[in-house]
Order: sequence, then C-alpha cells, then structure tokens
Amino acid sequence: MPTNTLLIGIFLFIYFSDNLLYYAEVFLFLHVENITALLMRKTIFIILMFMCAVSSASSQTSKTVRKHQKTASTEQNAASVIKPLKDSKWQGKKVGFLGNSITEMGYYVRAYAKLTGCKAINFGKSATHMAKIDVNDSLSFDSRFVKLPNDLDMVIVFGGTNDFGHVRTAPFGKFTDGPAANEITFYAGLHRLFKGLSLKYRDKPVVVMTPIHHGSEVDTPEYTIGSSDCIDEAKNPTTGKTFKDYVNAIKEVAAFYSLPVIDAYSSSGLTPFTEIGKTNRYYFLDGLHPNELGGMKLARWMYPQLEMVYDMFY
Repeated sequence: MPTNTLLIGIFLFIYFSDNLLYYAEVFLFLHVENITALLMRKTIFIILMFMCAVSSASSQTSKTVRKHQKTASTEQNAASVIKPLKDSKWQGKKVGFLGNSITEMGYYVRAYAKLTGCKAINFGKSATHMAKIDVNDSLSFDSRFVKLPNDLDMVIVFGGTNDFGHVRTAPFGKFTDGPAANEITFYAGLHRLFKGLSLKYRDKPVVVMTPIHHGSEVDTPEYTIGSSDCIDEAKNPTTGKTFKDYVNAIKEVAAFYSLPVIDAYSSSGLTPFTEIGKTNRYYFLDGLHPNELGGMKLARWMYPQLEMVYDMFY
C-alpha cells in the first residue's frame, strides 16, 4: 500500500474518533470552547488530508509518466533492431562480398547484414584489382573468385577502384579481348571474372556493383579541383583512361553476361568530393574509404535493389 494512502487512512480514523468525543462533550456540557477547538481541529485535519491527496496524485502521475517513457524507449529500441529485418527476403541467406579494401574494412558489409539479417561472408582483400596485373597475380578478383563457397545464395562484386587508382595496373584493353587466360588487360579480367561467376553460380544472382567515386586524396585522383573550384578529369598514368572509362567497362562486360548491375557510382549518394580537405569528415575516412556512417548509407541504398534481385531468382 502506498505511504500517502496509509496516512490518509490514519488521519480519517483520528478525525472521526476525535469528533465523536468532542460532539459528546458539546451535547452533554454545551462548552463553547469545545466547539471552537473542534472546528480548529477539523480545519487542520482537512488541510492535512488535502495535502496528502495532492501528494499521492502527483506521485502516481510521475510514476505513470516514467512508465510510459520507459515503454516508449523500449519500443523505439526494439523497432530499431527488428524493423529493418522484418521484410527482407535475404534474411538467413548466405551472401558473399567479393571486393577490395572497402569491402575488407567491412562497414557496408556489416550494415547490410544488420539491415537484412543475411549471413554475410566477407571476401574483401585490400589493394587488389578486378583484373590481374600480371600472370603471377593470384589475389585479383579474376584469380580468387574460384575460392568462393559454392553454396552462396548471392554474390556481390564491388571493385574497380584500384584498377584505376594504382599506377601498376593491367593495360586497359578492349571489349573484344574476351576471357582468354593469357590476355592481361582490364577488359579480359572482367570477362574472366564475370563469365567464371556466371558458370559457378548458374541459378544464383551475381550482382555487379560499380565502384563509388574515387577522391583526389588517395592514389590517382578521379578529378582534381582547382583553387577556383574548376574541375579537371584525371587519367590513370599507365593506361591513359579516366575512372569513368573503368566504370563504363564494368557495365559493358556485365551487360554482355546479363548480370544485374547496381550503379553505386551514379546514384549511391556517396562522393568524397564534398569532403575534400575537411578535418571532420562525414561519410569518409579519407578521400576513398567510407566510414561506418558511409557504410550504412551504402547498405541502405543497396537494400531495395537487392530485394528486387531476390524475386528474379527465387
């Protein structure tokens, strides 16, 4: 029983007991002073009871507010965990991510796994290229894709940044190079990679995600921004090709093998060019690699597109 309720009960008991005694005295002896004392006591008791009632109501209101606040907070926390998982078709599915350092860091991979509830398997390797740079390159995408597990439900290929950014890179080549093993060009590497994955996962989606923009602070810049904000498109010093050339080649070869493409370069909302020279960055760790917030932004952008991919295969 609440303390205030108990006090009110005690006051009422004393009040009525006291009144009975005084009324007896008044009617029997007709003492005027007793009537005055009775009225004073009644007034004091009424004031005390009113104060207890107000205190009790205030305490109960405070408890109710705290209860509702706690309930609302719990519901918000639960919603932040459960809601993103609610409708994802990829929940519980095994998704492999083949990539470079952006994938190996894992920010977008972990974010996508959290959003969908999928079992994300990270096959990112820092500083690697989509196409081998020489015959001995065993870490390129077109060399190591054969090591991916056969039971993946979806494969996401996310690369091209280093093929453009590094000075030591394969010749650019041309679309007609095809997948010949002895052909060391960027185009040939794309053919080997996309053809190989298509054969390895015949009934499973192999999704090609174009690279996000390449800033001007790491490796070869995609663009250089002048002092008057003029923009110059840069080229890889070995191949003489722009980053846009590499992105377009990825799309072209993926289309040849009819692989679904999601274009992070054009529409993910991630570009380091809005953060050049900033000490307090928002989406990027540097001019190339997304941070945790950037990884979440990329994962949310991927989410609806990959939900549609699921319906194409399952």
